[in-house]
Parts: sequence; structure tokens; C-alpha cells
Amino acid sequence: MKKLEYFTVKPNLKQFYGITVNEKTKFDEETEDGRVKQHFENLTLTTHVESKIDSTEEYPFEVSEVSDMTIKMPSGTILIWDETQGFIISQYQMTNLTNLAKEIKEMKNVYKDSKV
Repeated sequence: MKKLEYFTVKPNLKQFYGITVNEKTKFDEETEDGRVKQHFENLTLTTHVESKIDSTEEYPFEVSEVSDMTIKMPSGTILIWDETQGFIISQYQMTNLTNLAKEIKEMKNVYKDSKV
């Protein structure tokens, strides 16, 4: 039998704009279309959404949305910028390139002396 190797799931290397928040982080942002406005202070993200869809011949409904959402989060939370939603908390675990490089180095060290 050939020598076994270790494999890992290939990471998605797509980069996203974002910010790691802490107690000093403050910002006011809005999406390009102005539909989403956000304020961040004291580890609290407040998102205000206002939008309207007018009826058309194909879609005979008028839809409007006005909502506010507040999220209190711990220091160190990573927020990712989405062009239509503003800053969001990713559904995936996120890291930056510096931390990723450290993790890969640690993985190599763990397995370099392995008999597998």
C-alpha cells in the first residue's frame, strides 16, 4: 500500500471587505442605493432599511419596507461588507490572511513528523 497523506478541505480564497469591531469602533455607513443605513457605536450595530417596489404590469403589487434592527455584539466580531445589505455577520467563520498563514504553519508543524 502506498503511503497515506493528510488532506484538508480546500479553502475558498475569495477576499471580502470587512472590519473587526471593538469598544472604540464607530461608523455611519449606507449602501450605494441609500436603502440601508447603519450606525455602529458601543459594540451595537443599528441597521435601518427603507425600500419600495412599485407595481408593474408583470408584478401588480406595491411593496414597501421600513425596519430597524439592533445587534449587540462582543468585541472581536468580524463584520463583512455586502453592497446591498451593508455590514453583515457572515454565516461562515472568517479570518484574515495573517491568521490564516499562522494556522497553516501550525498545521504543517503538527504533521511534519507524522508517520502517515
